[in-house]
Amino acid sequence: MKAWIETTGGERIELSANCYLGRSSSNSVHLKSVAASRRHAHIHAQEADNGTEYWIADLGSTNGTLRNGKRITIPCRLRDGDKIDILEDAFTFHLEEAPALATLESNAPFTVPVRAKQQVWFLMLDIKRYTILSRQLDTDTLSLKVGTWLRQARDVIEPSGGVVDKFLGDAIFAYWKHDALAPMRVSEALQKLVLMQAAKDPDFRIVLHHGAAVVSGGAGGADNLSGPEVISVFRMEKVCSGLGNDSIVSEPARAGLPPTCLTEPVGSHPLDGFPGTHVMHRLAQTS
Repeated sequence: MKAWIETTGGERIELSANCYLGRSSSNSVHLKSVAASRRHAHIHAQEADNGTEYWIADLGSTNGTLRNGKRITIPCRLRDGDKIDILEDAFTFHLEEAPALATLESNAPFTVPVRAKQQVWFLMLDIKRYTILSRQLDTDTLSLKVGTWLRQARDVIEPSGGVVDKFLGDAIFAYWKHDALAPMRVSEALQKLVLMQAAKDPDFRIVLHHGAAVVSGGAGGADNLSGPEVISVFRMEKVCSGLGNDSIVSEPARAGLPPTCLTEPVGSHPLDGFPGTHVMHRLAQTS
């Protein structure tokens, strides 16, 4: 599905997998206002069951990002016709629906792509008790806190070769394709995330897994992950929350990490929808 934002002057800006908006000229969209942050906001394309979705997130800007007149506090999905306002800059989001797929009765030819599984490192970061946090803080403070966390997390994940796959409201889902350097890059990213975690601003969980997933072309040229191992990451997050831990690491991930990345066992636990119990660990640096 094609997507674009349109300025009040009628200029059409096509959206790809990642579109950054900010005062710096290095952004996809250069904002006019001197009060805008250098990297102010981000529009992210991601795959969902019903096709391509586009989500907008503020990146901890002082003056905020408005969607349909309301300040964004956590990443939220854009819908056709949504208004985006950043100080003096105003845009309208447009989404062109993909044509319906040919039915079985149609004579139109079709192809079925072959999708091979790849070994992947999965990472999920999830803000703890977001609902309570949202009631305790005013909108401006909450937006600044969550947006700053989101920007800092991306600044850890992406320079280490990771890819932010999805925004999930108060959570981020990311991955690294496995190669010889991936374990060390993942370990280095974990060390930085643990330092972020220690500040508890906001408090968040780290979930790490290693397994096979189907990696296929997705929204705006980005890859899309699917398969049972993706689902297991979300089940692990529930176990981590139930244990009251700051982190949880699957046995396959622990076995693949370098020896310098220390973990501690937290027992075997069932994962909803998966048979048996599964050995879990936590990062030794977290409580």
